[in-house]
Amino acid sequence: MKRIFEPGDVEIKYITLRNPKLGATINPIEQITGFDIFEDMAKPTLYATVFFNDNIGLMEDFPIIGEEEIEIEFTTPGQSETTKYKFRSFELTNVMKNTNGKGATYTMRCVSEEHLYNSSDLVTQSFQDTVSNIVPVVLSKYLKTKKEVIVDETKGIQTLAVPRLNPLQTIDMCRKRAVSKQFPSSSYVFFENQAGFNFKTVEGLLKEGKKNIGSRVFNATQNVMASKETQANSFRTMLGFEQVASLDSNKKAAEGVFKAVTRSFNISTKEFSEGKFDLKSVFNSMEKFDKTSQLPNTDDFIDKFASGVPKSFFVPVDSLRPDNFIDTAVAIRNSFAVLLNSNIVRVLIHGDSGLKVGDVVTLDLPAMTGTTNKKKDDKMIAGNYLIVRLRHMITPSTKSKHQIVFDCVSIGL
Repeated sequence: MKRIFEPGDVEIKYITLRNPKLGATINPIEQITGFDIFEDMAKPTLYATVFFNDNIGLMEDFPIIGEEEIEIEFTTPGQSETTKYKFRSFELTNVMKNTNGKGATYTMRCVSEEHLYNSSDLVTQSFQDTVSNIVPVVLSKYLKTKKEVIVDETKGIQTLAVPRLNPLQTIDMCRKRAVSKQFPSSSYVFFENQAGFNFKTVEGLLKEGKKNIGSRVFNATQNVMASKETQANSFRTMLGFEQVASLDSNKKAAEGVFKAVTRSFNISTKEFSEGKFDLKSVFNSMEKFDKTSQLPNTDDFIDKFASGVPKSFFVPVDSLRPDNFIDTAVAIRNSFAVLLNSNIVRVLIHGDSGLKVGDVVTLDLPAMTGTTNKKKDDKMIAGNYLIVRLRHMITPSTKSKHQIVFDCVSIGL
């Protein structure tokens, strides 16, 4: 008899806990009450929390001391591929003995292995290369990663003498100096997701993600009974959503989203130069979330309240060294970053093992209409969004369940 799957079902292929020192391995799934896996575009590596109700003395006998390897593989029924994560534990918290005196509950906090290498090494070398060549070297040499590294190509030669920074600080310094060959905002982010490490521009993620939205179209319809088609769509029904950050016009004006100036001083020639940034002139060249995306404010508002130049940037340059193009990118990067964080929507959905940070999804958010009117999409906030943080929440049992909460962003209206 063919099994019928329901929204939120998940198949846990295996969970393996390994003590690297002793070489001991165990499947602890009977002792696990749940686990959460976090991907975050603002964090360089993955995190996880595993919740134990240990009634066999695993903590004492295995033992668990906060340096174990844990591997998790799971999939949403119907997915062609499984999702795998590998972590190293680094801390046990909330340890409480059960009231019957048998066993204990506790939380294991885990992180990608590369994060532990980051805690024990410093980068002490100079580089003269493009950022897109430097980042993979730091990941391989100092963080010893064997995962895939996906990089958007940069332009300009960077001359860097790293002042004893840890590897992730070094990569973040590179991120702030990176200038894209293709995308005007040079909005580089560095993060890890289930696919590996990503040193990408937000515009690059958006351009690629829009091509691969596929079935990742989420709606707010709650009626999931009726036809087979409706039942299939229920897998993409939002269980809840809220707009956690809205467009702050005063902040945008003050932070130089609409207009800014960059002043440069050439160390070799002792000359000053000035460049002006105007969002109106570059908005059309930015990668759009939707074909109809427009500036987040009207021309009338911008002309009246944002016609000045409240934000200025100072960038030293040296004409005797290769051009790093930072002075041409800093103002538009700032504008793009503020816009990106001005419209954040948080969504709760049924589990999808293939969903990850960096994916683009479509949200069919309903407009506020009367009960007798046919629901239409909210033209202000419905559309394509980029996932910037995501949390898998899985509860193992005879019928394991999976939910995801994610934050996503968009630019423009």
